[in-house]
Amino acid sequence: MEYRTLGRTGLAVSVLGFGALEIGRNWPYWRQDKEDFSRPTESDAIKVLYTALDNGINFFDTAPAYFQSEEILGKAFKGMRKEVLLATKCGEWFDGTNSVYDYSYSETKKFIDNSLRLLQTDYIDLLQIHSAEAEILRKGETLRAMKEAQQSGKVRYLGLSTDFVDAATLGIESGEYDSIQVSYNAINLLFAREVFPRAKEKQIGVIIKDGMARGKLSPKFADVATPEERKQIEILKSLADKHAMSLSELALRFVISNPIVSSVIIGTKKQEHLNSNIVSVKQRELPSELVHAIGELNT
Repeated sequence: MEYRTLGRTGLAVSVLGFGALEIGRNWPYWRQDKEDFSRPTESDAIKVLYTALDNGINFFDTAPAYFQSEEILGKAFKGMRKEVLLATKCGEWFDGTNSVYDYSYSETKKFIDNSLRLLQTDYIDLLQIHSAEAEILRKGETLRAMKEAQQSGKVRYLGLSTDFVDAATLGIESGEYDSIQVSYNAINLLFAREVFPRAKEKQIGVIIKDGMARGKLSPKFADVATPEERKQIEILKSLADKHAMSLSELALRFVISNPIVSSVIIGTKKQEHLNSNIVSVKQRELPSELVHAIGELNT
């Protein structure tokens, strides 16, 4: 397993991070007519976590919005806290039916203390604002509570997870956040073009979500709805075939071929999917000409 430094934090994170959504919350809800979207049993979830750890994955990304995920991680890693880096979030939680959002100062403090309890730890390596919008960052209540937790030793580093370029840019320019978690994949280079250069200048760690475009760059590509995406993915599939690799491998290796990426978070609840992803990232970066060809598809 390759390890990269997460920006200015100095943390050495596995280039493949484990996304703990699917082990804690029924997912993916949009495919429930095509496959079993229920979460695994606790014992099966812990087996998947141990497989990740045994293969060198040390970076685990969770959130209160992932329902039982934090509790399962706490049980799995009890007694081995120093072997793992735990990233969780604040601002969003799951009530069993829907996500609920609250970024207030008082609720953020509750989020942090509850996460510490469920994770069975006295510190969080990386605390991120979940689903951050620029207005949340401007208000500053969430950040104030996060910084107090950092000052008291409950949190080591601060970050944000967002789907919005303006929020990511604001977070970078503020100097308050050590990392950003954003979408980046072989059919979506928006953040790479608009945000990555400034993140590099400011030494902000870059964590990637949606590295497989929510399954569109995997065997689930049948879900693709638009003709434009379908055409793009068919070209990517032909490139993968030409280089004797699966579409999923091409997608993962494309993401880690960008040197600014510290870790790509891939969520799974199945051993076979995890093992396949591990094999893919161990093949390291794609040849430069293939990276260039994929970039050209996005112009």
